[in-house]
Amino acid sequence: MQKAHQDDATRRIVTIGRSLPHTYRPNGLTIPSATEQFIVDTFTKIGEDGIERAVDQPDQLKFRMLIHLGRTAIIGSRMFLPPSQLGMIIDYTPDTLPQNMRHALCEYGKEMWTFRKRKDGHPTARAVNRYNGQTRGFEYLTKPILLTPFSLLDTPFGKPLPSTIHLISYPAPRIEGVLDEVQALKQERGWNPIIIWEPEEESSEVIRKVAKDIDIIGPNHHEVLRLFSPTIPSSPTEADLKAVYNQACKNLVLLQPKIGVVVRCGHLGCCYSPSSTLGLEPKLKWIPAYWNSHRKGWNGGRVVDPTGAGNAFMGGLAAALDSGKSLDEGVIWGSVAASFTIEQDGLSTLSQSNGKELWNGEGPWERVRIMKEDLGVI
Repeated sequence: MQKAHQDDATRRIVTIGRSLPHTYRPNGLTIPSATEQFIVDTFTKIGEDGIERAVDQPDQLKFRMLIHLGRTAIIGSRMFLPPSQLGMIIDYTPDTLPQNMRHALCEYGKEMWTFRKRKDGHPTARAVNRYNGQTRGFEYLTKPILLTPFSLLDTPFGKPLPSTIHLISYPAPRIEGVLDEVQALKQERGWNPIIIWEPEEESSEVIRKVAKDIDIIGPNHHEVLRLFSPTIPSSPTEADLKAVYNQACKNLVLLQPKIGVVVRCGHLGCCYSPSSTLGLEPKLKWIPAYWNSHRKGWNGGRVVDPTGAGNAFMGGLAAALDSGKSLDEGVIWGSVAASFTIEQDGLSTLSQSNGKELWNGEGPWERVRIMKEDLGVI
């Protein structure tokens, strides 16, 4: 059973941590789309000769902040929720985040953003993403401002505090400090948010220590391989990989997070389990990615760039849980949010038709219906 929410007038989702690289490029601009601290990303690739070279694509802006769910995550939530229920702090300087870019962000909803001019002598945070085969490395090029729950207090998102926070533990260790602040605000203000956590660089020891204070533990498939170092065949089949992810999900859900565990597994979909009574066998479940080999359009160029899909998934999941939905419903919303995110280089396009919002020209609720039909739940 999920915890009681604040009333609709005060409900809001916030993200703390960093977002994954994905961009929105209206009118040729390159800007981010999430709710974490704002970061300008550049990209490089390490070739077979070991030499690092710039990737031929524009720099991307992204967020790393404290409200809602992560750069593409906040847009994943925005597909289901109005901007008044989302939020993100953007620490910037005017020369490194010009007015036209800030205006483009506000096209998603002005209420989502709080812009703060940096006064510490540093520009808008910038980072490099290094790709070596399928492995992605990340490094700050300029000093970031790492946000925590206390960062919300002097912003519009502090009164009232958000009903849900999404945290990415980068750079780790980080989660214990965040939980200390949550506890302090709980004692002072009665704050009891849903906490959705991507443990990215945290140790297995820390995860075991804090699991019962977390609502959703949500690593991706790379993170669970780092955490558990399983033995994998040199040429694994999908069945081999699913067995590994099943075991990882089981290991994590046995730690008793409040709601459950979601392991995002790329094109395989996601493995998840609600928490169960101590001593009972976890109920592991799978949901396919919306775009899969059985979906019409799969081979028709609909899938363009998977970057940011996992972060958007967490945004959709957070939107569902914040709306009082079940974990089963939440992973469907997450899969739909991810499906729009991978259809272009950058963020999905928001438009209006007959009073309804469309993303890339389609309605997210129709995709939710289609997925439920596929799963036999309607």
